[in-house]
Amino acid sequence: MSKLFKTLGAIWLIGGFIGGVIVFIIMEGNWLTGITWLISGAIMGALFYTVGEIHEIVWENNALLREVLHRLPQQPGDKKPPLGNSRANLNALKDYKMNAKD
Repeated sequence: MSKLFKTLGAIWLIGGFIGGVIVFIIMEGNWLTGITWLISGAIMGALFYTVGEIHEIVWENNALLREVLHRLPQQPGDKKPPLGNSRANLNALKDYKMNAKD
């Protein structure tokens, strides 16, 4: 994925430059449109390339953290106590009878 973003960044950069030159020639010397294409291509290329670099760094950090996590010994707090019986003991209420006063 990071290679895709880097490749798209390079394509945008080159495409913006070529597009700016072609638009400058087609528009018969309209330098404002040509420079707009050049600048937008450079900005988009830089953004895509930067996102690719960030993605690569995040994946490297993820792999490193997973390796460190697997090397750590298991902590005592990681083991949860077994669950007990959650049913209430109703033997004490076996012979209970409700009166009108209750």
